[in-house]
Amino acid sequence: MTRRVRLEKSVRSGDSGVGEQYVARAELVLARPDHRRLTAASLDPDPLHLMATACAHVNSAGGEQAELIVDLVPVSGRRVARWRRRLMRRAQQRGPSAYGEQLGGGTGGGRGASLWSAVMEGLDAGRPAVKQFGGRSARLPRQTDLADSVGKFLPASDTQVFAVQVLVRVTAGHPAEAQARLHQVMAVMDAWSGENWWRPVGPRRTGWRPYSSVWWRRAGFERRYRTGEFAPARRQWVTSREVAALLKPPSVHCSAQNVVRTGGVVPPAPMQLPTWTGQPGVVPLGIVTGTDGRVRLAAVPQEDVLFGASFGKSGFGKSELALLQALTLAYSGFGIWFLDPHGAAVNRALPYLTHPAVADRVQLIDLSVKKPSERIASWNPLSMEGRDASQIQDVIGAVVGGLASAQGWGDRAPRARAILSHSVQVMAHLALHMCQLGRPDLQPTVFSIPRLLTDEEWRATVLEHLPPRLRRFWRTTFPRYAGEAVPVVTQVLEQLETSDSLRAFLGQPRSSYDARRAMDEHKIVLLRCSGTGGGDQIITSLLLFDLFLAGLSREGRDQDGLETQFAFADELTAIDGASRGYLAAILEQLRKYELRLMGLTQMAMRLSEETRQALMQNQSLLSATAADTEEASFVTRRLPGIAAKTLEQMGKYRYVMSTMLRGERTSPFRVRSVAVHQVLADYHRPDLLHRLTAAIDASLDRQPVGEILARLDGDDDGTNPGLDDLLITHLTRPSPAGPVTGTGSHSEVA
Repeated sequence: MTRRVRLEKSVRSGDSGVGEQYVARAELVLARPDHRRLTAASLDPDPLHLMATACAHVNSAGGEQAELIVDLVPVSGRRVARWRRRLMRRAQQRGPSAYGEQLGGGTGGGRGASLWSAVMEGLDAGRPAVKQFGGRSARLPRQTDLADSVGKFLPASDTQVFAVQVLVRVTAGHPAEAQARLHQVMAVMDAWSGENWWRPVGPRRTGWRPYSSVWWRRAGFERRYRTGEFAPARRQWVTSREVAALLKPPSVHCSAQNVVRTGGVVPPAPMQLPTWTGQPGVVPLGIVTGTDGRVRLAAVPQEDVLFGASFGKSGFGKSELALLQALTLAYSGFGIWFLDPHGAAVNRALPYLTHPAVADRVQLIDLSVKKPSERIASWNPLSMEGRDASQIQDVIGAVVGGLASAQGWGDRAPRARAILSHSVQVMAHLALHMCQLGRPDLQPTVFSIPRLLTDEEWRATVLEHLPPRLRRFWRTTFPRYAGEAVPVVTQVLEQLETSDSLRAFLGQPRSSYDARRAMDEHKIVLLRCSGTGGGDQIITSLLLFDLFLAGLSREGRDQDGLETQFAFADELTAIDGASRGYLAAILEQLRKYELRLMGLTQMAMRLSEETRQALMQNQSLLSATAADTEEASFVTRRLPGIAAKTLEQMGKYRYVMSTMLRGERTSPFRVRSVAVHQVLADYHRPDLLHRLTAAIDASLDRQPVGEILARLDGDDDGTNPGLDDLLITHLTRPSPAGPVTGTGSHSEVA
């Protein structure tokens, strides 16, 4: 039989763009007395899956909707107890029963009851159990009869009772669609059918089934729908166990895609977390919701943050959070070292660092510059300015370690490593000699090493001015290595020579960038390595190893007097490939020297084993956002109580964090990211960038790329010789040594 629902138009076509809509209504009530139990719906399958299926084809943009409204009002224990006593009195009046028939003796008995009484008296040897009621005898009800009459309101059940009102309202663009969808939504409640079940109120015994859309019910239904008035068609009570599956969020067993997920169970943020209001000494984390429901911008004390690890997909806000932390720490007076392989974070940070309180501390190492007129800082890893002969071994270790790790030599290239070590040794001694002669502006650079290896005349001239012990290797051992090992060394440096920005940065005799001095003077160092092509890994390795050595150079100083430096390494996976273990060394050794590394990466599993283990072992701040299955499983093993599925479904700019707080590890908690411009809007002054640029130029003595390369290479006709030729000229025709004033990077020669 075809069923039809009486409908009326709720929205007419017009300027709204929504066509004619039809409404179907139904109020559901318990079919049997409310002490009869509903079946507690199971979680597998999730009963809400039917509701999601019913809503899957609802055209919400066209004004359609399907709603299942469940209103609950708690019932006091006193009212429940009163109703329970009334049900027990009814059972006593009815007397014992079996198979739905009264056994006799009760006030409501009939012929059937009398017959059963006679049978039972015969079975009981004529000794019926009786109780006097007002001078009449009546059979006592059995325990099973009492339990059946009281039903779910037994005292032992001890559960919360609610009065319930269930409304179903469906809007569709066609009467047949509204009819079908109404019954789909009503079918959701079939999951609770058992001893009791839900049925619609209103006409329903013929093919015409308007339910609550019938004219005498429609107005009351709509009033309750609009205002939330609780006025069910009949009194009906349910227990919390019966409706629990209806009130919960969709579970993992509800696989429908049109469901808004809670994102998994994550505890609220600890109340002990400080609220960040701009005060120094704390590291902001983001927006949290506490156990009291209060939303605030939380932070963690700076002394509790030793090392940090942030994992998750690209574009989910890791860099933004790190940038906010770096900027706030910079304004708090801490030194910052921020390595950004792509440069986006550095460019975003600069307009927030134009304030006079920090502008003179900013140092920008931008290796993406290409135009000859663009300015760049200088760093000569071979420089011996301000050093003595005892520190030559430190220079050898820094340069050889950085270059060898970038190429992944390890123990596989002993000859190449030996040649490189002796080459750096010669260059360091030569640099010291030039400083002693008062010409630090003629110190060799890493680009002098290929000439030392390939130009015999140049090499012989240099060796003549160095101690005899340094010549032995070059005269006896080097000739046997040269044929096969020299190309291995030179190809490393040839990769650097393909980039003009790297040649300009590393090709100046005197350094303006000094990691140790920046550390001690609270400098804000922003490093951008993108645009350097094949030299990316090499320069990153050199910079990281230099940072490591700068931290180690603090050994012997009173730890209480050390200035804290926060180092941020974005895209840690790419950086780790260049560091070849030095990231792990920083994590393992530099905490006592007040260097604190914050690493950000998309994929923890792509980190080298030693870096991954050191990072997870030593981290005191762990942050995770959306990740795939394997990554989520790895990270959640360090986040107790958090399911991997929770991370997989994490939305943009949402995190799960765990941190050390007053020496104790907190439970994981949910955090929402806050953008830099929302917190530091008052410090955003792009109109003052020209002043910041001038301050950086002065601080790092940045010079145009074109001029630097001209001095490094010289002219083809020899009119203006290059650096290496000038060095040899000065060695062969030395000028009187003059004192060098100062130990700075670009101090003037007297």
